[in-house]
Amino acid sequence: MLALLGYLMVVVFMILLLSKKISPFAGLILVPLAFGFIVAGYTGQSFLNVFDWIYEGLYYQVVGDGIKSGVAPTITLLLFAILYFSIMLDVGLFDPLSKVLIKWAKGDPLRLCLATAAISMIVSLDGDGTTTVLIITAAVLSLFKKMKMRQLYLAVLIAIPNSIMNLVPWSGPMARAMPVLNIGPKEFFVPLIPGMIGAMALTVYMAYYYGKKERVRLGCVDGKSIITENDLEAIMVSLDDDPENLKRPKLLLFNFVLTVLIMVLLILDIVNGGMLFLVGTSIALIVNYKDPGLQAKRLTANGAEALGPVSLVFGAGVIMGVLNGSGMSAGIAEHIVSLLPENMGGYIPLLLALISLPGLFFLPNDAFYFGILPVIAPIAYSFGASPVNIGVASLIGQAVRFASPLVAFLYVLVDRTEVNFADYQKEYLKWGIPSYFIQLIIAILTGAIPLPFLN
Repeated sequence: MLALLGYLMVVVFMILLLSKKISPFAGLILVPLAFGFIVAGYTGQSFLNVFDWIYEGLYYQVVGDGIKSGVAPTITLLLFAILYFSIMLDVGLFDPLSKVLIKWAKGDPLRLCLATAAISMIVSLDGDGTTTVLIITAAVLSLFKKMKMRQLYLAVLIAIPNSIMNLVPWSGPMARAMPVLNIGPKEFFVPLIPGMIGAMALTVYMAYYYGKKERVRLGCVDGKSIITENDLEAIMVSLDDDPENLKRPKLLLFNFVLTVLIMVLLILDIVNGGMLFLVGTSIALIVNYKDPGLQAKRLTANGAEALGPVSLVFGAGVIMGVLNGSGMSAGIAEHIVSLLPENMGGYIPLLLALISLPGLFFLPNDAFYFGILPVIAPIAYSFGASPVNIGVASLIGQAVRFASPLVAFLYVLVDRTEVNFADYQKEYLKWGIPSYFIQLIIAILTGAIPLPFLN
């Protein structure tokens, strides 16, 4: 009966979400709460126990003989990582690199395509697609237009690198998966790096391919510039626009060193990631903005961007707490395990990676990571898979995610680049699907997604 209620809870949540009857945050809170009360009544427990289950999901979970923290560390990491990188964008940390790359391009289509891909990878570190689109189109869209280059290529040169950097620990998908699987940023992120490098290599080839095609189409001989020096200089000047007086070019070195230090410590896992970005955000605010009033304004302005993802992680803690505390999760796992042929159990991570391809195209991230992942993960564990194996498998499909009509910022992307959404989808999938298979194969070869016959 617990398994049946668990299935029903997931189905109700997904139906409400996909039919747009409820927001993801409200669904993650109210649907588990309602089913928690049903389970408590069915098993003869106090309704107050439901709130204990939720508290455990948010702040701690009992796993085996030990206690692990719940979603609180993920919330801290996500909140302050978004705030930190938003401040770095405000102060213009990435502006000099954009200028260097645009100067390096020298009006050559091939160089401009390579530069655009590089800028996109770097700016995408903030984990927000809309911000990436706005910054990059502000930097290079006018250059594409003046050079009469295909703006469809610009859209894909922004989206493909962004899909790769969408796997950083403070991104939306990682922020959803970490609390569901109860794993930290280092153990989760490091196994993804080889696949990300492989996808980046494909991105460089894609930019080279586009650049060569545009050279031929536009008659650019031997990489000579096809725009005037004055046009190029005007674009460079536009990068310095600062109507709110937020940029701090004199503090460039300090901000760069601070960012590198945080990233190194994050990867080495010497200090908790959330604490790193909390302290880093505080230092960045105080050093860059002396006025306490301005510090508060930037915190408030950038905090709006973090509110949505953080609220969803709170919701993840609620649904995981009710699933685990009520026994529904264990009931679902036991039922599916009883149906699964024993010789197939070891392939669950691979099956999840394959499911993620259509799953992350046709479903919202919330439905996939909060509806499907919590059901599959305990089953995989019973066959020897680790949370990291399941986490890596669940993220592989992000390679095609940015062709989905369910991704809101893509409408900003096609609007800014002035392309048709269907044309964008077709062009994106030409590279997104190969990126998916590159990351999948590398994950298998490195053991991040285990195959029993290879062991």
